Amino acid sequence: MAAPPPRRIANMSRPGECEVGPKNLSDLTLIHDLLSALNDPYAPNNLIADLVFRIPVLSARCLRRANHAARVLKRDEVSKVLTKIGNRGLEAELLQLLEDLTTLKADLDTDA
Repeated sequence: MAAPPPRRIANMSRPGECEVGPKNLSDLTLIHDLLSALNDPYAPNNLIADLVFRIPVLSARCLRRANHAARVLKRDEVSKVLTKIGNRGLEAELLQLLEDLTTLKADLDTDA
């Protein structure tokens, strides 16, 4: 799997960064990979941080939970934020994201 190009995410000055939209449904494969990594006791922390980084809405929510002072979260800062919120914080944000995506998908299916 090729590494994604470096990018900045979670610019908290833009409203809606933590809200899900139809484009976030494409992140479901990454979310599945993250869930697998979280269930693997031998998964390295940098793998989990990389997967969180690649899911922008989850990164933004983790940043918000950590009440991080930075407005922009860079790849190398994800580990610090995850350390601050802990596994339970990440799991809470991930479960809420999955619920929001499920609701969005149901809404889109009924509108179609």
